[in-house]
Amino acid sequence: MSTESLLEALRLPDNFAQSTTGIKQPLKPIFGKLTRHRFSRVSPDPNFQSKVLLVANPEGDRETYLALPTLADLFGNMAVPKILRVAVDNAAVPRLIAEPIIDPNGRPNLWNTSYANAIRVAERSWVRVESNMAAGQYEIIVASGDLGDPCWPTQSMNELVLQCFDGRIIQTADHPLIRQLEGRA
Repeated sequence: MSTESLLEALRLPDNFAQSTTGIKQPLKPIFGKLTRHRFSRVSPDPNFQSKVLLVANPEGDRETYLALPTLADLFGNMAVPKILRVAVDNAAVPRLIAEPIIDPNGRPNLWNTSYANAIRVAERSWVRVESNMAAGQYEIIVASGDLGDPCWPTQSMNELVLQCFDGRIIQTADHPLIRQLEGRA
């Protein structure tokens, strides 16, 4: 084959994008917060909310785990009740976020209350969230343009949680993190 015919054979046809076949599989959700880099929406659907016990490991793997409520006492203040919520960004990446549970009788925490407020706004508008260290709270930036409707995941909440926390669900007192905390590892 001549160089010219080889180069001609390597060119993609104009309709190449439409000619590829296959079915996109749903993206695996990630765990995190609403971010400052992308606009996000939060599903207002109660079926996409789940009250859970989250355990953040500040050392070692620095991962966040789900734990059975019956194990809460083994973690001390490392275990925090939160509401898992489903969010998507404007690139349609699904994310599970942890909404703080505000104690009306507790000491006010502007980080928690401003983040919970950002979630409420994100139920109806595209938002970004930025930390304002001087103010000790999150700033909410609402998109000025129309970013369209969010592309919600097709998976159920249970499927999303299991996919997101695969390998990070603490079910027994013999879990390596508990063993470490108790000095058994």
